[in-house]
Amino acid sequence: MRFSRREFLKVAAAAAAAGRLTPAALASLGRVLRIEGGPRVIWLQGAGCDGDAISFLNSIHYATVDSLLTTTIDLEFQNNLMAVTGDMAVSVGEAAGAEPGYILVVEGAIPVGGDGKYCTVWHGLSMYDAVVEFSQNASFILALGTCASFGGVTAGAPNPTNSQGVGGVLGSDDRLINLPGCPAHPDWLVGTIVYLLTNGYVPPLDEHRRPLEFFGRRIHDNCFNRREYCGQGINFAPELSGEGCKELLGCKGKRTYADCPMRKWNSDGSGEFGVNWCIGSGTTCLGCVEPGFPDALSPFYVYLPTPDGTESPDDGDRGTTVGGPEKKVTNRPDNHREMGEISGHDDHN
Repeated sequence: MRFSRREFLKVAAAAAAAGRLTPAALASLGRVLRIEGGPRVIWLQGAGCDGDAISFLNSIHYATVDSLLTTTIDLEFQNNLMAVTGDMAVSVGEAAGAEPGYILVVEGAIPVGGDGKYCTVWHGLSMYDAVVEFSQNASFILALGTCASFGGVTAGAPNPTNSQGVGGVLGSDDRLINLPGCPAHPDWLVGTIVYLLTNGYVPPLDEHRRPLEFFGRRIHDNCFNRREYCGQGINFAPELSGEGCKELLGCKGKRTYADCPMRKWNSDGSGEFGVNWCIGSGTTCLGCVEPGFPDALSPFYVYLPTPDGTESPDDGDRGTTVGGPEKKVTNRPDNHREMGEISGHDDHN
């Protein structure tokens, strides 16, 4: 009978719960049983709805989530997916964060008001302190979802908890990659991790630190409504269910940068794009990947002109680059390792 790593850790967790294995011993087992070559990932969840974690579980295009968890990445800490709970989970998280070289994924906004008391990762550790502490030993930091990237819905007015995105807490950091979305598409996360594994540095980013591969073109430039109806006599839809461009009904596609029209959601299989997306289902683009969402994009179903009012596809080509081969991560502490070493497989393992 063969046990997978995850199955073995689950049995070990049960032994720890029965008093036959200490939390420290369980954390040690986790380190010994790391997937060979897999990058270590610590995933913190702050003020949000867990929608990005649920979206990640729907990953299919690049790889299924079970394949990712068993053969590609070593997910050391993640509230929803861990086999252990309570003190054992805390022990695993603390042990994982003490060893440099992991990818830190942050989901949800970080409340900084009230000394961080509005959101805790575990007893005695606020989300604010967790992001600051776990970022120290991280090789790369991925802000997953709009809340983690820019504050999102959690930071919407009046924002009594003073919630912020990761950049608002850590400031300028060359390791930071924003992957917004409400929720973020699983391909944006998996594709970014694949890029980091392949190249060892952050991908080309726009001025908001979003990968140009996924956020380099306007929704409007690739929308099927524009291709099929604009200039063909049916320019603007009179209602959400009608044919035509939905800009006058509040669509924010002219001021939103993402590859949703091509990528879509709910892929049928490996290598295939999804089957539908917001505009394809008859509604409008709400601009959920943009800084300032939702407040700056509201009201959602009211026409808001774009800043320049232009229509040329060329205007939608986001060419600003702040990452890529010419700008490797250079501001890491000395104990940070290159991407090829982030899995943390030391010789004694």
